[in-house]
Amino acid sequence: MEIAELMMTSANPTSEQALDFAVTAIKRGDSSRGRAALAWVLQREPSNVVAWLWMAECLPESDAKQECLRRVTALSPFG
Repeated sequence: MEIAELMMTSANPTSEQALDFAVTAIKRGDSSRGRAALAWVLQREPSNVVAWLWMAECLPESDAKQECLRRVTALSPFG
């Protein structure tokens, strides 16, 4: 299911639903769908640490991964 499909099948999808979709897509090797779903989550919840961690996992560029991980560190209460 595409993120657009997820949003069409649910009147008001939650960030948790989109995050679950993203994680499933990434685990299946579909990073582009995972990134799209994570971007949707992060637009709504920019302080979502789990979404930033998964975004770092699916980005191919080292600099972009580092930026995601910097955000996790800044947001994490354990950072």
